[in-house]
Amino acid sequence: MSRVDLREGLVVVAKGAVCKVSRVINVDNISVVSQKEGKRFIVSLDEIEFFPAVTDEGIALISPELDELASNVSEDEITLAELRFDVIGRYLRGEIGLAEALTALEMKKSNFYRLRKNYSEEIGVISLLRYSRGNSKGSLKLTGVVEKYIQESIDEVYSGSSASISKVWSDVESKCLRDGIPYPSMTAVRKRIKMRDEKELCKKKHGADAASQRHDARPGKKIFSRPLERVQMDHTLVDVILVDNVRRQPLGRPWLTVIIDQYTRVILGYYLSLHPPSAVSVSSAIYHAALPKISFLQKLGIDIERYPYYGVPEIIHMDNAKEFRSKKFESACIRNSIKSEWRPKGKKHYGGHVERLIGTFMTSKVHFLPGATYSNVVKRRGHDSDKASALTFKEFTKWFAKEVCIYHGRKHSELGCSPASKWAEHFGAGGDTPMHPPIVSNPFKFKLDFMPEETRKIGREGIKFNKCLYWDAALRFHVGKAAIMIKYDPFSLGTIWAYLNGEYIPVHFSDVTKADFSLEEYRAQKKHGRGGGRTPAGGLEDHSLAEYVHENKELVKRSQSETKRARKAEAARTEYLSSQHKESNEIDVPADKADRADRPNYSRRATLFKGKSYD
Repeated sequence: MSRVDLREGLVVVAKGAVCKVSRVINVDNISVVSQKEGKRFIVSLDEIEFFPAVTDEGIALISPELDELASNVSEDEITLAELRFDVIGRYLRGEIGLAEALTALEMKKSNFYRLRKNYSEEIGVISLLRYSRGNSKGSLKLTGVVEKYIQESIDEVYSGSSASISKVWSDVESKCLRDGIPYPSMTAVRKRIKMRDEKELCKKKHGADAASQRHDARPGKKIFSRPLERVQMDHTLVDVILVDNVRRQPLGRPWLTVIIDQYTRVILGYYLSLHPPSAVSVSSAIYHAALPKISFLQKLGIDIERYPYYGVPEIIHMDNAKEFRSKKFESACIRNSIKSEWRPKGKKHYGGHVERLIGTFMTSKVHFLPGATYSNVVKRRGHDSDKASALTFKEFTKWFAKEVCIYHGRKHSELGCSPASKWAEHFGAGGDTPMHPPIVSNPFKFKLDFMPEETRKIGREGIKFNKCLYWDAALRFHVGKAAIMIKYDPFSLGTIWAYLNGEYIPVHFSDVTKADFSLEEYRAQKKHGRGGGRTPAGGLEDHSLAEYVHENKELVKRSQSETKRARKAEAARTEYLSSQHKESNEIDVPADKADRADRPNYSRRATLFKGKSYD
């Protein structure tokens, strides 16, 4: 049975008239205003009737037609409706017979049965008010051609996010003007659009997915009774740009893989990455959720008691991304008694808990960080996220971990308490409840099942992985072997595990002074190096000197050109002088007639010698 909050604005029936509550005077009396005449009067609670349909805020609703009718009918019509309501009510309760009822109302049997259909105990007297004669509700008075144009325009023009009634009307108007016939009013077009199925209109404007989310039935609701009974996992690209560690230049947006417990809304585990979701992201989030986070929190300088949530889930619910469908991941879940569930395609509401959590984190936390990209174009307008970015990946990791702790301590609107309190109701509350979730008996094996893996060759210096060398004495018997499977922990790359002779052997950094780091810290450094922030050996660290490099190149080019020109001129001058010297010598020496035939013709003009150029 529905309940109504008695408040200002509530539509009620008071003394047979439709009224709105203007003020609640006390526990017995309220002040109402008649919708018909606008008169204000005071009635007691037992003199009012409520309409059955109410909004989420408790404000009652009636159909516009009935509201308009009740506001405009005469007192005689209300009196007649009260008589009919009383007689039909007595007939339905068996107090009088049909003949007596027909006599009291002075009507035929067919009219009586029609009135009985309209009779509503919940709506009350106004359910039997008479509608005025004329066109019935929903009747259409336009010509067939105009009706056809309206329907065609709805099909053609009412489409996409910009779909509107005015667009449809404009299209109908142009068609009618072209044919020289009167065009309909916008009200008529609006009426025909509203007569279409709501889901169909939503699909045309927002797409099939949005229409399904808004209008499809969602029968049933799963109720959970304990933590770890079912969790949801999903990915998202975080709405913030991070910077590198050295030059603090923009690096990109991180990815988040998060696991939420549906019963307590606790963030059981997560994984932050600079690369798109992969098997590494999934496996890391799983064992971050399932195992205690002692070393992880110590590394970030966070109190262990602030994030005590862990445990192996019974069911893990995911979407249909390929990293969730991998055979390796499925087999690891089976070995550890975790049931995998995938949401039906196109049914986003099946993952509503984790998606709402992600949305809340973005809008209430991430969007206030420097470098935030926000979630839509309107909010990004005039905001340079790259220029504003300030957090490194390591700094963001620490900030996010603390925000998760803060989230666990805030009251949740659906739970009525904080996620931490909901968790404590089941664990650690005393009595018969367990103090903590079941602990994985062999955490190392559990981690190995979900750890990402690679294949490497064992060289004379050991195993090379992520530009680091790993060595252990056990490797000396396997030098030269290729395709050796190794497992690694993305949270800590100080140790890897090589699969040799049927078992996993831990292999550590060859350089014992090398500090441990995570996979994402390595990726951030690598990505920064590719972006030009890290100077390679022989590179120019002082970029202002690049101008000198250019000037020196130009200087060398000019000197080569000047030298080549000077050498050509000098060769031509030398050859000319040499030819003049020979000419003078040959004139002074007498020669016989036999020699004259071989002498050059000095009547010709001398030409310059074109010798070989010197490059």
